[in-house]
Amino acid sequence: MKYKKILLFSGVALPVCLGLRFLQLFYIIEAETGFYKPEFKNFGSYILILIFGFVAATVMFSMFTHRRPDKLPQINLGLSLSSFLLAGAIVFELFSQKVLFGNAVWQVVFLKLFGILSAVWLVLFGLKGFFNIKIPVITSAVLGIFYVMKIICNFASISSLALISDNILLIGSYCFILLFMMNFGKLYSGLDFERGFKKLMATGFGSVILCFTQSIPNIVYNLVSGGNYNHIAQATNINLLITGIFILVFVLSHFSHKNACERIV
Repeated sequence: MKYKKILLFSGVALPVCLGLRFLQLFYIIEAETGFYKPEFKNFGSYILILIFGFVAATVMFSMFTHRRPDKLPQINLGLSLSSFLLAGAIVFELFSQKVLFGNAVWQVVFLKLFGILSAVWLVLFGLKGFFNIKIPVITSAVLGIFYVMKIICNFASISSLALISDNILLIGSYCFILLFMMNFGKLYSGLDFERGFKKLMATGFGSVILCFTQSIPNIVYNLVSGGNYNHIAQATNINLLITGIFILVFVLSHFSHKNACERIV
């Protein structure tokens, strides 16, 4: 499938998913509890299914892409800035939140350890756009390990609670980010370079849609309502937004015209 068509579909899917999530937050979900209003329970569930349906369709189309990069993307200004922002957002979230309910001490320790290591890696990655810095290829794995810990810690904290749409979107976002970071790490480790580009695009665009769909409506709703919706910490939503921006900038850079070309693969 041609890259332009995938971009077009993704460009339509993203605002549609955002619109559906805005509809949920402003009209279907009770701000105090996070649950759907009784009269809109089924409608709210259908919207959530539609959101994941658009994500699944984006992933499927991306897996049939004909655009294959010939090399690693050049670290441009956009990639550098987004990596610096993501490093800052990770550290800010790690040290601005209290320990999540239900987490063991080792989970919190490993989460913060690999969070700090991920932030350092991202800073070095961003600096490559300005300086000739060599980063050991094996260190790219820290991002994947960090998101494994994010999933473990968040799942442990919500497993004993009633499941609301925010938690479903949050865990879904983290799962897609983890898959993207695994493929990102493989790319910079020189593994699966010939075939991994399809998975990189698919998990990248899927992550962007879910990250933006969870974060942007929540941030806007809290700005409008004066922080009335706090089922997911604002630091987490800001981190998700910046993560989505970093992934989007990377995917667009990696599959740009100067870095890749259309071919039957």
